[in-house]
Amino acid sequence: MSPIVRAARHALIAGEPVDVGKVAAEAGVDRSTVFRRVGRRDRLVAEALWETTETLAWPACLREHAPGTPHRAALVLRSYVRMLIDEAWFRDFLHRDPARALRILTSTESPIQGRMVALVRDLVESEPPGPVALPSDSLAFVVVRVAESFIYADLITGGTPDADAAYEVFVALLG
Repeated sequence: MSPIVRAARHALIAGEPVDVGKVAAEAGVDRSTVFRRVGRRDRLVAEALWETTETLAWPACLREHAPGTPHRAALVLRSYVRMLIDEAWFRDFLHRDPARALRILTSTESPIQGRMVALVRDLVESEPPGPVALPSDSLAFVVVRVAESFIYADLITGGTPDADAAYEVFVALLG
């Protein structure tokens, strides 16, 4: 992980907004280097969030459920959804600027959703076929959108985020 992304991740986990100047100072570079290497602030936040998913959260969820476990894909996804619902720093990030957070996490303006779809596609392809006959990319996209609906329910509809309800949908889609 680059020192720039590490510094941004430290800010997020500390519950602070990502300030490019502070990130640059912690990484030992100037602001222009941050913009040149990573891009604007939203891209920096996206990279920090993704680094957390890719190196910590997703691997932990995979380890919780051994290959061959019935409904493994749905269980892994429920663990991931629950982790995001329960992480105080992540909820703080979401509620600090909900429109920006959702744009970073769920739109094509950011690399996160595409990368998450790829992780879920790999998970789906590693398991026996489920009841829904869709190409794995399409199925993974639907599953990611379902996960987002339950993780961000409070921001989208005013509902309560719910990993167990998401799990029921994952089982219906993935078996």
